[in-house]
Amino acid sequence: MNTLLKVINNAKALFWFYIIINMVPSFYFALHAPLNVIGKITILLFPLGFYLLLLSAFKNTGKWQCIYIPFFVLHAFQIVLFYLFGEDVIAADMFLNVATTNTSEINELLGSLLPSIALVCALYLPPIILSIRQWKKKLYLDWSFRKGIFKSSFILLLASFIGSFWSENINTKTFAYYQDVYPINAIHNLGFAVNKWDNIRRYPNTSKDFSFHATKEVKANSPREIYVLVVGETSRADNWGLYGYQRETTPKLARQDNLLVYKDALTQSNTTHKSVSIILSDAQATNYPVIYNRKGIVHAFKEAGFTTISLSNQAENSSFIEYFTKEADIYKTIRTTDSKTRLTQNHYDEELIPLMEDLINKTEGNLFILLHSYGSHFNYMERYPTNFKVFESDQIAGVRKSEKEHLVNAYDNSILYTDHFLNATIDALKKTQAQTALLYTSDHGEDLFDDTRGKFLHASPTPTYYQLRIPFILWFSDKYELANEQKVRVAKSNSDKPISTNTVFHTLIDIADIQTTHLEYDLSLVNPMFKPKQRVYLNDHDVAIPYRKMNLKEEDVEMLNKNNIQ
Repeated sequence: MNTLLKVINNAKALFWFYIIINMVPSFYFALHAPLNVIGKITILLFPLGFYLLLLSAFKNTGKWQCIYIPFFVLHAFQIVLFYLFGEDVIAADMFLNVATTNTSEINELLGSLLPSIALVCALYLPPIILSIRQWKKKLYLDWSFRKGIFKSSFILLLASFIGSFWSENINTKTFAYYQDVYPINAIHNLGFAVNKWDNIRRYPNTSKDFSFHATKEVKANSPREIYVLVVGETSRADNWGLYGYQRETTPKLARQDNLLVYKDALTQSNTTHKSVSIILSDAQATNYPVIYNRKGIVHAFKEAGFTTISLSNQAENSSFIEYFTKEADIYKTIRTTDSKTRLTQNHYDEELIPLMEDLINKTEGNLFILLHSYGSHFNYMERYPTNFKVFESDQIAGVRKSEKEHLVNAYDNSILYTDHFLNATIDALKKTQAQTALLYTSDHGEDLFDDTRGKFLHASPTPTYYQLRIPFILWFSDKYELANEQKVRVAKSNSDKPISTNTVFHTLIDIADIQTTHLEYDLSLVNPMFKPKQRVYLNDHDVAIPYRKMNLKEEDVEMLNKNNIQ
């Protein structure tokens, strides 16, 4: 006890303790980051020199460490991401996900990350307590010690700068402080996220004067038309029976007539806020910045004379998704949020169907309907009723590899429920006797501890095959097929071709025979001019990267080849 008291009353001992604790994420990066030896040394020297300089600047180190508690918050966030994703730094999209994720989703996830949360608490609560105590007790560093540390910090920073000339990221063959050195890269990404969030918040003003100039020729006695876009959440193609999965997770859809399954579909982003914004607009990875000045697909249908209906099982979050969905003439969300706790009540996706049917019956004329489902978003057990507990046991005790079987069972049950939801939606459209079509795709996939990397969830800065490959289906009513034989025939001929989520806007606009200069025929799956293009991924800084140049790992390339993904 006396020894412990001597240590915690020793300003020098506390100084080195703070240094070691701050360096924990950098130690991990040095072990796991894909850098050459000099690069690994460089990414250790810089933060060590930086923290030495920071904490020796004033004699009351405890006070200075209290002021820089935000660094501990950053470190804690980074360590939790290590637990989920491995060597990746906190991405800009991660910061944006925090801003756009509702409290209930955060609680569901944090409740399953107890080991990592316990670790960061064990690491960072003691130094916070000790720094406050040191500040209060005025335990100062003497000038001679600080002077020596000050000089050493400059030597380390200089050595890091010199080492950077010979440092190299093995994957990208480059090296940059803002990309490879923690905490500079995390802070850089935070700045990018803040700037992007500000641009998103200003979207209503930057896009207010935009028009698609969309029109549709309506002939006398034309049949009623109803077109439905269903946006799925976190559904990966590999767990769909329609895509060859060994379990029958899509038995109802498999029996549907006029259903087209696109086997080679990839998302353009593994994060919801970007992927869904691409699905709901004509923006795509290669020109993503145009999204700040344009309206979405709902607005295009409105201009063409359709009554637009948007029904959502998602919480509102002031993102592009909310802006695009709320452009509808009729907007409703079944996911309510408590104003005090910000917790949302769980609702099953099929609750959207009676709302849709009621509005179809009440609303005359041609309709465009957007259904934004909750799909297979974690926590999977919350996404389906008890009568869909087909694959058991689905009781998840936590997010760890030992729980993989339970996680997969629960996830597969959520896919089975998605099958039920989509089948019921199609059956509801059949009852209308209208000329109808439905397009469904998911925003991205999901990792489920699939290989030795032990990755889980989605939105990792370095995506995997399982996050990228998604289900993509089209369904046409008999009346639509009879009136548009060529479009349906072309859609069938394109079902084996490689596609991405950037085809959604153009395909639906073309299905509805809407004329606009924003329709790119070579991106419409129902148009003879459709042409497969080099597929790209929208990276963390909104730069379009060809798939084969985006740092996919050996395991991912193996799965792409195994499933004939071009």
